[in-house]
Amino acid sequence: MAGLYNVAMRRTILVISLLVTAALLGACSALAPEPTVTPTATDTPTLTPSATATASRTPTATVTLTPSITPTPSATLPPTPSFNWGTVNVDMASCRYGPGGGYLLASTLYKGDTVEVQGHMERNQNWWFVSLEQFGRTRKCWVSQELITLGVDRSLIYPIDNPHLVLPYTTQPYEPLKGVNARRSGNIVTVYWEPFEYLPGDDSLQNKYLVEAWVCQNGEFVFRAYGTNNTSIEIHDEKGNCSEASYARAFGSDKHGYTGWVGVPWP
Repeated sequence: MAGLYNVAMRRTILVISLLVTAALLGACSALAPEPTVTPTATDTPTLTPSATATASRTPTATVTLTPSITPTPSATLPPTPSFNWGTVNVDMASCRYGPGGGYLLASTLYKGDTVEVQGHMERNQNWWFVSLEQFGRTRKCWVSQELITLGVDRSLIYPIDNPHLVLPYTTQPYEPLKGVNARRSGNIVTVYWEPFEYLPGDDSLQNKYLVEAWVCQNGEFVFRAYGTNNTSIEIHDEKGNCSEASYARAFGSDKHGYTGWVGVPWP
């Protein structure tokens, strides 16, 4: 019994002690002054200056540079030939074995070809005697003056009195023309002859006959050449109007060249 009483007493004392402690703590809390709260100074807001408007700059116009023109290099001109030269001024030009359209064709020249002009036919300045390099060899022939643009002064071109400088002769056994003769009617002289027949394959498909004549025309003694496939030809000749006597000669031809010539008994 005594033990139970002691335990009860201890518990009672503990409870009382706790109550007293709690009362004291409460009294202390009531007596302690409340701390004075010092108000914190509120910072005056700093005004952020508004951005000063910057004057906009008028854009400066960009200068567009004009590209400089690059000069086109000039064409290098070929050196001027050291000889008496001329150039063909038509697409195609016939170059013949003699100074006249009646002669057989020797070669064909083309526009821009450069030729050496070696002379003109005496008493017929309408035909140049020219030399050119063609197909790896030198070709000489006669070409009408109007088909050539002369590159030098005309006075440098000298006359030639021989129309046969490059005249080819046939290798076939043709004799000179037979029956060559002439008759006059006023200023017209008709030259005529007997025909001859080609050997097979010898037809040149050009003029079969040729008459070369030195005659008086318009008061001047001139050289003329006439080609035909007929057995006669008419030639203008003013009898007694020139100091020199007229004369002529006639040829036959095939694709290889000419027969020997025959003098015309001029009326």
